[in-house]
Amino acid sequence: MDQLLCMRVFVKVVEQGSFARAAEVLDIPRPTATVAVARLEQRLGVRLLHRTTRRLSLTDDGRVYYDGCVRVLDDLSEIEDSVSTARSSPRGRLRVTAPNSFIRQDAFAALPRFLQRHPALELELVLTDRQVNLVEEGIDCAVRGAAIPNDSTLVARHVSDVHWLTCASPRYLKAHGTPRSVGDLERHHCIRFVSPSTGRGVDWCFEHDGERIAWTPRGGFSVTSLEGAVAAAAVGIGIAHVSDVLAIAELRNGTLQPLLVDWAAQGPPLTVVYPGIRYLTAKVRAFSDFVADAFPPRGSWPEIKAIAAARPKKR
Repeated sequence: MDQLLCMRVFVKVVEQGSFARAAEVLDIPRPTATVAVARLEQRLGVRLLHRTTRRLSLTDDGRVYYDGCVRVLDDLSEIEDSVSTARSSPRGRLRVTAPNSFIRQDAFAALPRFLQRHPALELELVLTDRQVNLVEEGIDCAVRGAAIPNDSTLVARHVSDVHWLTCASPRYLKAHGTPRSVGDLERHHCIRFVSPSTGRGVDWCFEHDGERIAWTPRGGFSVTSLEGAVAAAAVGIGIAHVSDVLAIAELRNGTLQPLLVDWAAQGPPLTVVYPGIRYLTAKVRAFSDFVADAFPPRGSWPEIKAIAAARPKKR
């Protein structure tokens, strides 16, 4: 029996949790599925699966081999895509990683359209704020709000500009006044962002008349996520300094108001990245195009400036 077929059967058995269901999905007899996994175990000299009358589970060796099989089969699919007429028709499994905040952004709301447009795609969205190694973890591409180093093995597509936004709730501003300069922030309750990896507070970044300014916020409240800072500002705890893409929904509905717009510094752009050692497959290209369509190239800043300009100018 062909080893590649045995690997496909093994992966499907693991995913389905059953020899019978795997055989049904692959449209092969159940005995064929059983023999395929048995031959792999015989070839490798290890047990890949724990079998009981109720369930199947991977052994430690089985987990390592399963992860490897998935990567091999995905790579094979990419190679076939790159040389076949299917290049223009995305299909197969697409593993994408994105920060947890992605679920609050416009692109997430547009996902049903993307899936309807590409019914042959199986999208797996891995939401994590951890820096994922795309190659080691079998990820096809990532949505990131970070600059990619020049020596990186990743290829990055610029999707949208991002700015650092200073904002507060109307209730807070009514009670404490509106800061007109960075210096005015000294008299305000500032929501501090503390890096969960280092445990250190992060300075706020401003830019005015071509000069970039780092300012250390002071306040009695800190949080370990920028999404948490948005939520804290929205309930009136104080002033937050966050990526504009995280707070656009609250700015649109008036829960938050933009501040110090003329002092805003540009932040790391929103990008879609993929490993440079891989082919640019139809499925990665399709997802990259989808994300680019969901965000304007200049980002949310023109809209935010319009919101700020429409607000009454009073202290």
